[in-house]
Amino acid sequence: MNGPGRLTVVGIGAEGHAGLAPAAAEALARATVVVGAPRQLGLLPESLAARRVRLPTPLREGLPGLLAELAADPGLGGVAVLASGDPMFHGIGVTLARLLGPGRLRVLPAPSSAALACARLGWALHDTPVVSLVTGEVAEVAAVADRGRRFLVLARDAGSIAAVAAVLAARDPGAGLTLLADLGAAGERIAHGTAAAPPEPAGALRILAVTPTAPARAWLADADFDTDGQLTKSPIRELTLAALGPGPGRLLWDIGGGTGSIAIEWARHGGRAACLERDPDRVRRIRGNAARLAPVTVVEGTAPGDLGLLAGCGAPEAIFIGGGLTAPGLVDACAAALAPGGRLVANAVTVESERVLWAARERHGGEIRRVQVDHPGKVGAFTVLRPALPVTQWIADPPPPGGGGGAP
Repeated sequence: MNGPGRLTVVGIGAEGHAGLAPAAAEALARATVVVGAPRQLGLLPESLAARRVRLPTPLREGLPGLLAELAADPGLGGVAVLASGDPMFHGIGVTLARLLGPGRLRVLPAPSSAALACARLGWALHDTPVVSLVTGEVAEVAAVADRGRRFLVLARDAGSIAAVAAVLAARDPGAGLTLLADLGAAGERIAHGTAAAPPEPAGALRILAVTPTAPARAWLADADFDTDGQLTKSPIRELTLAALGPGPGRLLWDIGGGTGSIAIEWARHGGRAACLERDPDRVRRIRGNAARLAPVTVVEGTAPGDLGLLAGCGAPEAIFIGGGLTAPGLVDACAAALAPGGRLVANAVTVESERVLWAARERHGGEIRRVQVDHPGKVGAFTVLRPALPVTQWIADPPPPGGGGGAP
């Protein structure tokens, strides 16, 4: 996109201009324009001659316009953009690299807030997960906490502390919460508490250190979901996730979400998930479950006609068809939407849906398996195993249009 020729992105800590490395201080001294948030601009000395420009809010929508405005200034000299700590760690440097390309950036990082927090706590930075509420949702805290490992949360504002505490208190009220505020500044503060009794908000730059006390859990229980009965139950849910292949950053489309259990479990395991559901009540239910358990994008619509509503999330590495399987053209539309090398999984319990799966296998390849789970029941004084409805599952890696293959 259009923008100023080359930007210097300067990371600045809570200690302000005095803590800058020589190269960063020199970059600001040479700049004719310095762009930053009001708090960051306030850290600069009055002697700095550069014109100060505030970053727009909301940032994602307003930044392209600001860059175009700067590019249109014929008298523009050097431009520096301020970032908190390391610009490439959940910072504006990532957004600028995406908009302008990394070749037009010179990035001069300061220590990240996570690095400073781990230094104060004695934690290994490389082994500490980080959740950003600046760019993400508080539901991610629940998913990471379920892994049973200590982690850090980058707070968006003072309300983030209460939001994190509320999510944790519902499952682990004894989880330790340590607030680290304005690290590196003369007035830095560290306060301790728990999810049930969190520390009071303090400072302008806040990071929370979370130490779970509840045991880790790899999978959610059926009882964790608010449902009207349209739920892919355990253990079919776990078998379906294993077939789909979740992983960090991988995108799933969940078609006919029902309760959202597949999409939510996918997100809990580090992926991104988008769910298409036609029923408004179920849409609300999925959103409620996602707000408690793991972040999921939920779209109201009918497949295959509304699959395009999910396109803004990106091409999916995996698609699960959990509902609407008999809709004409759905399987083929999903196969066409997959990213190269993507995986398509569909479950069926009716004869009509099974017919669709066998026909899909003829066109796209893959394998079909049937799974049946028995649960204990009583016959008089004796215990028996009663079979649930068998589930027929199709697993395929459809080739790109014009390609070959298709069997996993």
